[in-house]
Amino acid sequence: MFKKIILILIGIIILLVISGFAYVTANKSPQLFEKSVGGLYHKGERLLDQDSRVSPPAGEVIGFADSYDTFAWTGIPYAKPPVGELRWRATQPLESFSSTYEANEHGEPCMQFWGGLAGVEGENGDVVGVEDCLSLNIWSPKRAIKNEIAKKLPVMVWIHGGGNDSGTGSIFQGHHLAGTKDVVVVTINYRVGLLGWFSHDAIRATSISPEDASGNFGTLDIIESLKWVQKNIAAFGGDASNVTIFGESAGGRNVYSMLASPLAKGLFHKAISQSGTPDTTVLTLAEEYPDNKLVEPVSGLKNSSNGLISLLISDLEPELSEAQVRAKIANTDSHELMRLLRSSSPEKMMKLATKNSGNIGYIQIARVLRDGYVLPKASTLDLFKSPQNYNSVPLMVGTNRDEQKLFMARNPRYVDWQFGVLPSIKDVEYYNRVSEYVSNTWKAGAVDEPAKLISNTGALPVYAYRFDWDESPSSLLADLPTLIGAAHGVEINFVFGDFEGGVDLGPLADKANASGRKELSLTMMDYWANFAHTGAPGKGLTGEQAPWSEWSKTGSNIMLLDTIADGGSRMAEVRDNIADIKSQIPNDPLLASQKDRCEAYAILFLHGYQSSDFWNEQEYSQLGCDSFPAGQFRTG
Repeated sequence: MFKKIILILIGIIILLVISGFAYVTANKSPQLFEKSVGGLYHKGERLLDQDSRVSPPAGEVIGFADSYDTFAWTGIPYAKPPVGELRWRATQPLESFSSTYEANEHGEPCMQFWGGLAGVEGENGDVVGVEDCLSLNIWSPKRAIKNEIAKKLPVMVWIHGGGNDSGTGSIFQGHHLAGTKDVVVVTINYRVGLLGWFSHDAIRATSISPEDASGNFGTLDIIESLKWVQKNIAAFGGDASNVTIFGESAGGRNVYSMLASPLAKGLFHKAISQSGTPDTTVLTLAEEYPDNKLVEPVSGLKNSSNGLISLLISDLEPELSEAQVRAKIANTDSHELMRLLRSSSPEKMMKLATKNSGNIGYIQIARVLRDGYVLPKASTLDLFKSPQNYNSVPLMVGTNRDEQKLFMARNPRYVDWQFGVLPSIKDVEYYNRVSEYVSNTWKAGAVDEPAKLISNTGALPVYAYRFDWDESPSSLLADLPTLIGAAHGVEINFVFGDFEGGVDLGPLADKANASGRKELSLTMMDYWANFAHTGAPGKGLTGEQAPWSEWSKTGSNIMLLDTIADGGSRMAEVRDNIADIKSQIPNDPLLASQKDRCEAYAILFLHGYQSSDFWNEQEYSQLGCDSFPAGQFRTG
């Protein structure tokens, strides 16, 4: 009996980490933390250090001493609170502080359903965070503040992930990267979910600027944070003319959106997208009712702005039929509609919306919108056909070899969980093949296809990578290298050189793989920092790494990032393209039925994380899928 209890307890640890570490991706159901993993660092106050006192144009700020001989300033507001009449309006610049701002506590996360990426305590279904959330955190080497460095340092601005409906910059610690690689690291908060992206006729009709009308409020927050950096970062030792934006998952998607947005031009000079996507959403999908034939089955969304307003009115006037609710919306003055929306609590609206998604704590709504002003009407991939159409800067892009396994590991379709905590893969061959399909499509859409388009135009260079680390422990309890492998989000700890704070790797990290993790982390930090310093990863900042060359049409095109025990980090030729992946589906023996083949096509090219630009209704029909409407294969 005692042995059984011990096994269950160990299994619970595995379950918590897999569930908790599952980063939310766009158009996917989130894997919510059952327990918050990693430090609740943002709640702690640190002792103010007078030597950290700086005086940027924003006003005098004092921070604290942090690890790796750095100063840190946390929770600095960079914009006016988007509350009241500023809810669903463009981000407004903040006036200078009237007194010294004590920046020794992280700001609250933006409003979201609770999960580990929120960085605060909570339970499933809780709404946490606040609307007054637009803050940023800065780490800088002490030497830069004490004027012991002759020149200003490169700046690296981190855009957190979380599906653009969750997350906070406060769970990522920049001290190691800043202190050892001579860079200034900034992490930011931005509005997420319903408050971050919401497009509707009423917003346009009551707007006072094109930015207000765009619906891209989270995108505008990121742009405003970059404007703040331009104006103020010199006081923190940073070079405003050498800013690199980098982000993972939805953060990587937002990096791509900065490349696409004309409003972000000149605010950054290099970009890194980790497991991102260039996908943007047409307004029809964001606004129309989910049952509108114009958006079915293409949208993959169960909510829209009109749908959400319907839910709110139905809650206030339950006696109205659905047709009457829609008629009321159509006949209500736009200012009155906006008064209703701004007077309703975000908690109420979010909980109403989550009921419509069929998944507690998750709102399935469009994000990163092609409004025609903040973001172009054209897809980002189309923009990449000419460097004149986007913000062409040196670009580093990459994915993890087993991206999808993080989400498959908790899916009962693929994995049995004994006692609810001990994982057993049902069919290892099928599990690996499904992961390969999705992960390779992820890489094709996020890395290969953009790199091909950009390199064909003679624009500034693209550097590509694939993260292959899979040295997590294996035992009778769990075969983590197979179950998780080089999964989504695992590389973040390596980039920041932080295996204690932030998002904890849990049982993926042990003493046996500690030296390999440290070695690979130092390599990756070296590449990332050299890219920030020079615009090319090269041989790393130390000049001791394997040479990383830019994307090429032939020969080695990608850097494989791995430990020496698994071959080391080295250039290789690994190409994934959408056409090849599509050609594999009809004859794959593991896709045993016609329905399996249709589901694979729909998931990969319509309902998945990558751009629906790759969806082709004629191809779907030619595959023999007319009897299987693509909408039935939505997940989440």
